[in-house]
Amino acid sequence: MSNASAAVKEVLVAPLAARREALGLAAAICVILLLAGLRVAQVAPQQAGAELQAWQMQDIKLKNQAPVLYRSLLGAADTITWLKETNGSWPDVAVLQAENLPPFAAKFLPAGLGGFSWQLRQGAGWADYYGINAKAAAEEKSGADPLENSFILRIIDLQSGQPYPYQMAQQEPGKAERFAAQIWINLKTADYPDGPPEERGWKWVVSGLN
Repeated sequence: MSNASAAVKEVLVAPLAARREALGLAAAICVILLLAGLRVAQVAPQQAGAELQAWQMQDIKLKNQAPVLYRSLLGAADTITWLKETNGSWPDVAVLQAENLPPFAAKFLPAGLGGFSWQLRQGAGWADYYGINAKAAAEEKSGADPLENSFILRIIDLQSGQPYPYQMAQQEPGKAERFAAQIWINLKTADYPDGPPEERGWKWVVSGLN
């Protein structure tokens, strides 16, 4: 046997399915980031030239990993409203998880945000996606630093003809947007507010970029 024929080069080739899965995951993350950037510009409430109310909080004041979850919720609003228009109903949390949509799909979140559990509360013209870090105590015992804030992503159908929930979405004169999004935060683990959230320690997060 010659030296040429004896020299064998071993090449490891990843399975086709694995490569496709990796490419699909990368593409999904890129799309999510793009949607998040677009949706922030469209629905983040602007308070330029206006004094903050006692029940409002600027997004630039968010601490720890709260800004990550805040931006994820803003990005999710676009997909949620698209699903609402497509299917005629508000998508439940299981649907959003199946769509791999953060923050409902925890695998796309950094450590400290993976313990959040989400619930859908809804009315005829609005939907609240309420989330708390249900695993915070266990994470603390294991040495992790979980985010213990509570969040509500509130989406309001401005054209539903139904009463708005509590604090009404603000819409600029002359605009005919169908949906408006609000993000409310409680700086501790708190129950869902069955009533006006501002009366139970919640803050509506508004844009601090004026």
